[in-house]
Amino acid sequence: MKAEFKVGLLFLGSMSLVIGFAYVMGVINPFSNTNTLNIRYNYAGGLEDGSPVRVMGIKVGKVRRIEFEPGFKENNGEEVKLRVEIEVEKKAWATMRKDSKFFINLAGVIGEKFLEISPGSLSAEEFAPGDSVRGEDPPRIDQLISQSYGLAGKIIELVNKNEGSVSNVILQLDKLTTNFNKTLVLLDKTSQNKDIARLIDNAVKISDDLAYLTSNLRSKKAEDTYALVQRLLFRLDPLDGPVIKKFFQEEGVRAHVGF
Repeated sequence: MKAEFKVGLLFLGSMSLVIGFAYVMGVINPFSNTNTLNIRYNYAGGLEDGSPVRVMGIKVGKVRRIEFEPGFKENNGEEVKLRVEIEVEKKAWATMRKDSKFFINLAGVIGEKFLEISPGSLSAEEFAPGDSVRGEDPPRIDQLISQSYGLAGKIIELVNKNEGSVSNVILQLDKLTTNFNKTLVLLDKTSQNKDIARLIDNAVKISDDLAYLTSNLRSKKAEDTYALVQRLLFRLDPLDGPVIKKFFQEEGVRAHVGF
């Protein structure tokens, strides 16, 4: 066997090993059943290369790489400095739409980080392989803890400076609650007293009678009666004592009228 032939076989064998290793590592895959998508973030929140990608809780891919792009800007002018490239199985690709949301989530309390995709609506446009989309930045736990400590410190300082006022307010609230409870107890006892209950019942009946009476006074018949009495009083107004006495004498009525 010639030396050239041996060298050729050695070269082909080496290339086969390199290609096989690259296929196993996922660098190249001529039979790939996935598409890639770029997600833009300003905070990765512990996401790493190889982290799972899930749609509706089902693993459909993984994070291929995370790269820094300090000079990148969105169309609206926002600076987004991280690019997360993911690969998603083609069977789940159609669930991702232009109105989908991309979150960095945590499996359990201390579990691994993964990228969660919230599917969009069917009316929205589908992504093309290699497209770029803005993701939802995860909350900064360290900043939240720091702000919580700062807020707690301010509350403690406020309480220390106004300890007397705070104690007085609490005391007044306690007294108010106690008096309110006593009032409720008194009302309960009053409602159970038979005399009070009868008095309340009579008051309700009187109010009903007064309502009936006033409603009759507002009737057309009552208005006519009132007008008749008014006219009668108007006619009797000019009469004096002698005239009335003469009237009774003429009618044969014997009476002594003292005026």
